[in-house]
Parts: sequence; structure tokens; C-alpha cells
Amino acid sequence: MTQHINYPVCIPSPNLPYAWGRNQWRGLKWFGTLTLLMTIIFTLMGGLSPARAQDDTTILRQIDVFVAESPDTTTSTIYFLDALSGLNTVINVENGELFTLVGDYVLYAKTHTGAIMSANRDGILSPHPFIRPEVDTEAIWWVTSPNHAAIAWVRVNTAGQSEAYVAWADGRDLRQLPISSPEAPLMLFPVALNTSRTLFFYDAAHSTTITPYPAFAHIITYDIANEMFSTPPSEPNCLCGAAVSPDGRIFARLESTQIAAEQEANGPFALRVWDLPTNASFFIPAPDLDYGFAGDLLLNTFGTFAVYSVATGVGIEADSVQTEYALVLVDVVAQQQRLLVDAGPVRYCPVTFLDDNNALMLTDGTSTYKLDLASGDLTRVSDLRYLGTITLTG
Repeated sequence: MTQHINYPVCIPSPNLPYAWGRNQWRGLKWFGTLTLLMTIIFTLMGGLSPARAQDDTTILRQIDVFVAESPDTTTSTIYFLDALSGLNTVINVENGELFTLVGDYVLYAKTHTGAIMSANRDGILSPHPFIRPEVDTEAIWWVTSPNHAAIAWVRVNTAGQSEAYVAWADGRDLRQLPISSPEAPLMLFPVALNTSRTLFFYDAAHSTTITPYPAFAHIITYDIANEMFSTPPSEPNCLCGAAVSPDGRIFARLESTQIAAEQEANGPFALRVWDLPTNASFFIPAPDLDYGFAGDLLLNTFGTFAVYSVATGVGIEADSVQTEYALVLVDVVAQQQRLLVDAGPVRYCPVTFLDDNNALMLTDGTSTYKLDLASGDLTRVSDLRYLGTITLTG
């Protein structure tokens, strides 16, 4: 059976890694009605209507994809919702988890067997056509491009050897990448895949130690198109979070103001942002916030804003201290950080910036929220978790 090192639950955005394996988490709260959901889609997305894609092709349909998971049953429900035509597909999945939109289908793992499956918008469930655990598979970690058009994954076998692969969502141009495996117990770990599927960012020395957030030790970039490796500035760094803009041009790293044993990071955290082609950088000093841990870092498209989660009362303190989470907003141009969401028991995970960077889409792993950055108003827009949008063009 495939296993994995489990991080505390926060459903990642498309450019953060998913994994199948040990200590499987499952199930969250369930859902509202389809009628309510259709209204929510227009509220969240501003309505869906025919438009022009960037390559001047006509967008014929847009299908929003959500998932509902219940802690009380083994059944999850995937929704493919076409708000324009009203044509919807609802699929019940038994013993599924780690639901991820890839191309025009949802990839997920079977809880007990480790089988990697796909659910398409025609309602058909089938084994995934090209990501399949082998007999000696210990773990599979994957990350999608921000537009869901491509996927990269790392397979770790029982001997501790890591292999990295990349493909378009439909399996075209599948290839194993010529990336050397670190010695066990370290492993390769996917960090990001850019929209054009030309750049793959990965942690070359990922630790199996459980941390409050995914922490990256030594990030390397592999240029898939030119078959070249490069190392972003200041790597290796502390065991801290990182993020990449959708086009792969902007790279950001949280930097700890205090380094404990074995490079373990303690907050508060500064942020350093690079424009990789020019090596120009911004340094945003750490805010005066008493949080020891940080992660879930997200950049906007142009690298002018970032947001990340902070936490206290986790790790060794967790047995005696209530875990609390907050969100921090970073204005890269103004070189300022500020508390965006006050501390509380709910871990809100940033999904994407909305409304010309005036709002954020968030998830708590169960529901979907919209946060107004100016007012701080947090609105739950769906009792389901938003996975992404399928755009059909002609």
C-alpha cells in the first residue's frame, strides 16, 4: 500500500503539492444544494459568459468543479457545474481523498489501497491512465500547473529512491526527469510547475520530518524545455515556505528571523522576492507578530502581493496550547506586511487572488470563502471546496 508523510490538513492551491500515503486524512463537512451552489458560482466568479481566450479562441463553456467530503461517511461527492447552460454532473466516490482538478477531470486517491483514480465530467470513474503506484511505491507527491493543464509528480519507492515525472493532463509528452534522488531518508518533493509546463521547481533535499507546514530545504529549478538546471538565489535556505508566480518568473521565499537547531525556522518571517530572469529582488522585513510557524505562501500573478498563513501552539506545544492560525498580507512594492485575518482556531488556506488583487479566495479544507482585502470582510461563498474551472474552447 502506498504511504506518505502527512502534513496537518490544509487543502493546497493548484501550485502546492498533494500526496497519497501514510496517516491518510479524510473527510470534511458536507454540502448545500445545487440551486444555492449555482448562485454561489456567479457570486464568486462574477458570472460565466462566453468570452475570448488569450489565443483568441472562443470560450464555449466554463465548468466549475467542487467537492464535498463528509467526516461521517466514506462517500465524497464531486460536482461538475455549468452555470451557463445548467448542465451538471454529480459523482459519488467511495473511499476517495486528495481530490485535484487536472485538465478536464478530477484526480484522487483511494483511501485504503493507494490506487490513483480519475473522475471525468461524463460521470465515469476509472484508474488514472498514467499515474499508477507500483508494488514498491512508498509515496506519490504531485503538483499541478496553475491552469491545471499539466501535472508533475514524485514517486518514492520503499528503498527511499525518488523519481520525478511530468506530463500534460491528458498524458501527452510524459517523461521522467533526469533529477538525481537524494539519499534516504531525504526525498525529492514537488514545489511548483509553471503554466506553460516549461519550469519545474522542486526541493532536492526534502525531510520526512513532520512540520506544521511544508518546509523546503534546497529548491532547484529544472528547465524542461532546455533540459537545464538552475538554483534560485539564496538556496539552500532555512526550512521555510516558498511560492512561484504562475509563469515561473517570480520566486518568493519566507525567511526566518530565528534559526533553531538543524535549520528549523522560527518566526516572525521576512519575505524575499526575486524576478528570476533579471535577479532583481525585494526584501520585505518581518512584521512584529508573535507566530512561530509560517507556510501556505501564495503569490499573485505579477508578484506584487503575497499572502501566507502563520500559526502558534503547534508542534511540541500542541498538547498544552490551543493551536491558532492567522493570515498575513504582503505588499511587495510597498515592502510592508500586515495581519490580514486575526488569530483563531481555523486554518484558512489561500487559493488565489481575485478582483484585481482586491480579494482572496480561501478554503478551510471544507468550504470556500471570499476575503475582501480592504475591509477584512470574510464571506463563505460555498459549503463545498472549489477545485477549479474547466474551460472548453473552440
